[in-house]
Amino acid sequence: MKVANAIMKYLEKNNVEYIFGMSAGTVSAIYDGVNDVNIKPIITKNEAGAAYMAAKYASISKKIGVCIAAGGVGTNNMVNGIADAMRSKAPVLFITGYVHRWQIGKGAIQELNTEEILKPITKYSKTVLDEKSVLSTLKEAMEIALTPPMGPVHISIPIDIQISELVELIPEQVAIPEKIIFDDGAIEKAIEVINEEKHGIIMVGKGCRGLSEQVMALSEQLQWPIITTPEGKGIIPTDFYLNLGNYGFSGTDASTAYVETSPATCVLVLGSSLGESATRNYNPVLVKDKKVIHVDWDKKELGKVFKTDVEVYHDLKDVIPALVKGVKAKDGLFQKSLVNESYVQNHTGLSIRLVLERITEILPKNTYYISDIGEYMNFLFKYLPMPSEGDFDISLNYGAMGSGVAGVVGAHLAEPNRPMAIFTGDGSFFMNGMEILTAKEYKMPIIYIVINNAMLGYVEHGHKFLYGRAVEGFRQQRISISSMMNAIGIKSIEISTLEELVSVGEFIKDLEGPCVIELITDGSEPAPVADRFKALEGTKKN
Repeated sequence: MKVANAIMKYLEKNNVEYIFGMSAGTVSAIYDGVNDVNIKPIITKNEAGAAYMAAKYASISKKIGVCIAAGGVGTNNMVNGIADAMRSKAPVLFITGYVHRWQIGKGAIQELNTEEILKPITKYSKTVLDEKSVLSTLKEAMEIALTPPMGPVHISIPIDIQISELVELIPEQVAIPEKIIFDDGAIEKAIEVINEEKHGIIMVGKGCRGLSEQVMALSEQLQWPIITTPEGKGIIPTDFYLNLGNYGFSGTDASTAYVETSPATCVLVLGSSLGESATRNYNPVLVKDKKVIHVDWDKKELGKVFKTDVEVYHDLKDVIPALVKGVKAKDGLFQKSLVNESYVQNHTGLSIRLVLERITEILPKNTYYISDIGEYMNFLFKYLPMPSEGDFDISLNYGAMGSGVAGVVGAHLAEPNRPMAIFTGDGSFFMNGMEILTAKEYKMPIIYIVINNAMLGYVEHGHKFLYGRAVEGFRQQRISISSMMNAIGIKSIEISTLEELVSVGEFIKDLEGPCVIELITDGSEPAPVADRFKALEGTKKN
């Protein structure tokens, strides 16, 4: 058996379902091995799209994602997707090819030391130069990727090793530590502090995904309201009476007001890194005059942003039930105020806010919503209501435009039995939107909602906020994305008025592949983005 075939056999042995990527000379032997295993290849239009797909698949499924592409140019095309996986803590194995060992240093075609390039944005990056250690290195890398805090790993394998005969035994399956040694005593300290404080706030981050019921039970027991970070959106249903909505950039009116004016003396942070977007540019008002309890399974996140009274290094799956069991019920019944002020028309053209406030009543209740990166995401954070059956995902901390429009393919494969809808802008669509052809070829019924304002809205409005003027070229000639998609055989529709939105329900029925809903707007509706713009000024205006 050749080493390349053994690699695929070992991935199959570890229950890998998909590989994302594109073949090339330096990985052709590995791709040939796909023919002999029960692993489905997802061949993309660009290595960048493959990396985003693998990252989104891994992030949502919590299974290892695998991405295989050429060394050199193929690897560099994937750099943004690899960085996205690192910031998302997504367990992705990136396998890249390399030139023959005897060619190294001679300037062969596409020769590049990708091991060193990727070390800063992976948990592990290594070039395998001994055919006796390929599979053992593969096993080690996968274990590192899957060990919390999870993240991407990279192995570069020269082509002459791939086509050589296997000379090592196939290892046992990947073994992940059953239980990391966490700090159990810190949970008791957290319970003591919570029991001492009458009023508090529960901040729900991305780490709470899958723990909705437990978090709501804790909130009800304490009568402490919930605020969600932008990446934690969707974990708690909008209609839960203790959910004040998104806090941070584009926070709801209710969450911002409660943080700034409530009698809360404690903030319980669950599974958030307390990044810039979650804290309104690290605004200390969140923790001012409050005890801070921070829970996370990534130790380096604890105490990184704000001074913390209790740091709980532990798995939230264990911590939240322990808190529910240990804390005392609080008296009183929390009264939820209006989450957002009523809509006032202060613009021309289609209102993105009003579309979002109605779209979840039109799409299936269990739709999984993905957001790309752009000005529109701020409308999503503040105004998109989330049903209890729905969910939401965004790769915000790295913030790469085009990551969602490509990554949604991986999201669909992670959650194949529920509707999938991606919100993206025309700018992001032009970056990686041709991965919609990947969805078409694999017959994936993904709903692409493209907000077309014929400009780079975040850039245009940000420049005007910061400098009082923009740059010619931030606005562009309007291109009909719907017409483009119809020309390549993808079902598409244009929506330019709120009244036309009612046609969407019929439009998305019985999809046999992707479709595009193009929202035509002029970009004049002010987005709730002031905190981000103030952050770019370099000064705090709290």
